[in-house]
Amino acid sequence: MALRRFWVLALAGCLLVPAAVEAQEPPPQPVPEPELVFEREVFEYPSFPRSNPFVALSASDQGGPRYEQLSLTGIIWDPDPTFSVAVLSTGTVNMAPDGTVTVAPGAAYNAKVGQRIGNTTVREIQRDRVIVDVEEFGLTDRRTMFLASRRQGGTQ
Repeated sequence: MALRRFWVLALAGCLLVPAAVEAQEPPPQPVPEPELVFEREVFEYPSFPRSNPFVALSASDQGGPRYEQLSLTGIIWDPDPTFSVAVLSTGTVNMAPDGTVTVAPGAAYNAKVGQRIGNTTVREIQRDRVIVDVEEFGLTDRRTMFLASRRQGGTQ
């Protein structure tokens, strides 16, 4: 009888222990499925005062001398603007007060209206000046190059 009681208690213990453990643990919660959302970012840049940051800064420099290296050394002017020519040079001509002339050689460019030299585009040729557009870092600036007379230290 003692053996039977032992087996009854052992069997009851085996049946009650899982029920007690199950009562202590909370039931597992279902894991929600993550929702995948695909959104595309669209970048739009204004074309007026701000430049596109993805364009290389040196893209506007298409070879040739920069504006700072050029000087206006001569103008062949004609009343018809299509025949006028501006002579631009990377060299310099300096005249001392005693009349001696010092020449630093450089390349010379004969440009008509609309032609581009480096980052400089000729827009208008007048008798004593040339109006150019200078492109730097994607921005265009209009500047005037004057033909220096002898009174101003030039050779003309």
